[in-house]
Amino acid sequence: MPSRSRNHAGWLTRAAAAGLGLALASGCGILRPGRHVDRQAPPPAEVARAAAAAPEPSPPPPDAGAATAGDAAAAPRSLSDLVDRALTRDPSTRAAWQDARAAAAQAAGRRSLRLPGVGASADLDRSRSGGAQGRAISIETRASVGASLSWLLVDLTRGALIDEGDRLAAAARLGEHAAVADLVLRVQETYFQYLAARALVEAETAAVTQAETSLAAAEGRRRAGVATIADVLQARTALSQVRLALQQVEGQALSLRGALATLAGLPPMAALEVGVLPARVETRAAEPVIEELLARAQARNPDVAQAQALADAARARARAASRAPWPVLSLQAGAGRSWPVTDEEGGGPLGDGTTTWSAGLSLTLPTFTGLRPVYEVLAARAAADAARARADATGQRVALDVWTSFQDLRTAGRRVETARDLLESATASAAVAGGRYQEGVGSILDLLTAQAALESARAEEVRARADLLVAVARLARASGRLELPPPPDAANPEESPAP
Repeated sequence: MPSRSRNHAGWLTRAAAAGLGLALASGCGILRPGRHVDRQAPPPAEVARAAAAAPEPSPPPPDAGAATAGDAAAAPRSLSDLVDRALTRDPSTRAAWQDARAAAAQAAGRRSLRLPGVGASADLDRSRSGGAQGRAISIETRASVGASLSWLLVDLTRGALIDEGDRLAAAARLGEHAAVADLVLRVQETYFQYLAARALVEAETAAVTQAETSLAAAEGRRRAGVATIADVLQARTALSQVRLALQQVEGQALSLRGALATLAGLPPMAALEVGVLPARVETRAAEPVIEELLARAQARNPDVAQAQALADAARARARAASRAPWPVLSLQAGAGRSWPVTDEEGGGPLGDGTTTWSAGLSLTLPTFTGLRPVYEVLAARAAADAARARADATGQRVALDVWTSFQDLRTAGRRVETARDLLESATASAAVAGGRYQEGVGSILDLLTAQAALESARAEEVRARADLLVAVARLARASGRLELPPPPDAANPEESPAP
């Protein structure tokens, strides 16, 4: 099977760029004994290609986390680029991929239990006899060849073990899907949070400029004799406060940039130019139907499917343990030929060779072997019941995640609309307060209060937009399907739609 390589990320990125989205989570159909894993959705590109060819895996990059000249030349420019780089460099998804390969190989090994075993042997012996009580000494060299066949015809535990291997392979593949989906969600969350932090830096920078303007106005009015030193001190205090807020959001932006660069396999200090937070997001169009989301989550979420596959594997293991005391029927066959090679003087053969063969059925009926098999059956059944309970718990948890993410999405949508209205009102109020203060009919306290409200409204509006985008990504992960949003329009970011 091919290894996880850049082809995996490239396939995902091309799908996102074409508008098809990133379909990472898929449900697992009911497995039938002796059959391969059945899926409701196509697996990643490597798994699909592995059905047609199985070349030797290529080794992973020698240092996936190190930045090279090629990395600098191919710096990420969008969310798709970040996902592409993360998928090719993240060690957790690479380990999950290798686990899936190992489980698939183990399942194939168990299916080979249906095949017969064939062996061959060849011997060359030299023996000496005689030399006692006047008997002549005889030295003989003898050669022999043989073949054996062993075929397990009836073993009621074999089918259960094969079923267990198939379900464990399905669980491993679904675990790889879940690891990829979790990685993409982490990239999306960090990406939107980083864009929000940059937008907050811009908003706080504007607040600093506004506070500096207010301080200059207060100092001018004091020099004109129409204001007191208290107005200047209040304006300076407000300027220091917004500068502190600016420094705080600048530090947050740098931290998030380092986290995003690390996810993409770059050094934390790497500079990233990956766009800006969309200024306009459509809130109503982003609300799906909760019933459809819950049904999709139960069918497509990889966590649910993986838990179900593990429960099926435990049930197959319990079935194999309960059938261990049953009889086993096997076919045993063999054939051979031996002949003398030379005598002690090196002459020709001493006689003709002999041919032997045998064939028969062997029925093995276990008798009393202690109480250990009984307790193994009890333990296997208890483990199967526990696995089924964990699968039910996983289904409940995923349903709650879908419900919670859905409510977070609705709340974020309402917050965006309310934050827009708040920002418009705060902007108008700050403009009026500034004009009144310039005309000498307003106080510095009214001006600073209006500017603080405007600063808070700007920050709240930025956070609301970012929270909406994060809520969309989390709902997509919980419902079993992650999709990359279209990149913002570079020419007109104001009209960028919601993902």
